[in-house]
Amino acid sequence: MRKLLSLFFAFGLLLVAAGCSSEQSSTSKNDDKKQESKEPLSKEEFTKMISNPDKYKGSKVDFYAKIFVEPEKDDDGIYIQAFADPKNSEQNVIVVADPKTDVKNEDIIHVVGTVRESFEGENALGGKVTAPIIDAEKVEKTDYVTAFSKPIKTIEVNKEINQHGYIVKLNKVEIAEDETRAYVTISNQSNAKINFWEHNAKLLVGNTQHEKADNFEAGYPEIPTDILPKTNVEAIIPFPAIDANEQVIKFYFEGSSENYDINIEPFQFEVSIAQQ
Repeated sequence: MRKLLSLFFAFGLLLVAAGCSSEQSSTSKNDDKKQESKEPLSKEEFTKMISNPDKYKGSKVDFYAKIFVEPEKDDDGIYIQAFADPKNSEQNVIVVADPKTDVKNEDIIHVVGTVRESFEGENALGGKVTAPIIDAEKVEKTDYVTAFSKPIKTIEVNKEINQHGYIVKLNKVEIAEDETRAYVTISNQSNAKINFWEHNAKLLVGNTQHEKADNFEAGYPEIPTDILPKTNVEAIIPFPAIDANEQVIKFYFEGSSENYDINIEPFQFEVSIAQQ
């Protein structure tokens, strides 16, 4: 779907570039001052703007998005195609920014700018697709948690379990609206390779067992198959969202060592999240 959407933009972005300087130069200084005094669109207004950009011409916007195709660039600017709702591949926007802006496909960005107008074209199947053009004052790279999954509650844990030099430390837990995250450090202080079985990780809430969740949009660090001796690995392991008012939750992690003379038991952490 993303490739199909990007096809109709290839020529269209040239039109965006061509219109950029002429439209901006025709805008009066009084209009600029007027727009500077406006507050950015609210989340609800931004969603409405996606459907009818021309109604919101000149409105300020402040939002996050994920780039879904390699940006195009010329002497006048960089032209970025991104989803403001990447999980659902929705809220498509075209961001026009300074040509010195250093971003690439899959980057998550914070954009502050102004709605120029609606851009309309066709995808590879002949379907009509529209997107707002945003003239950006600022584009900066950020991360998934900051952009789309701010924590409701953060619990600093800082507990570790050491088995024969295989050390798992649970640094903190974040509870967000869309997921629960365990921040883990895996340290191999033994003389043999170790393995961490990420997909066996579990979250226990009361009598309910939750498996590790998949979040392909987040770009969390991947845990290598083999962890060499005397090395550390930082990991963010996502689970389904839970009630932030729970009292106690438990995490269950598994792994193994290539030293077959030892046995690695599951690493189990009990975390109190009440009154945090």
